[in-house]
Amino acid sequence: MPGDSLRIDVHGLTVEEALFDVRELLSKAPKTVEKIVVVHGCNHGTRLRDAVRSQLRSPRILEICPSFFNDGETVIWLRR
Repeated sequence: MPGDSLRIDVHGLTVEEALFDVRELLSKAPKTVEKIVVVHGCNHGTRLRDAVRSQLRSPRILEICPSFFNDGETVIWLRR
């Protein structure tokens, strides 16, 4: 189904744990998935936010950007 999305909540994780979990999800995401929403929080989630937005690399990642709807989320757009 076009436009499939996944969501992962990394509240309370260390930066290393959060990046590991997001990378795992990225590697296992079906080709139908168009985006992954990472919930990191906005008050105490700035280290997680910054890590997700700057340290993730994958040939499948098209773009990483802030959510327009929630400061505590980052959207990872994927190539299909």
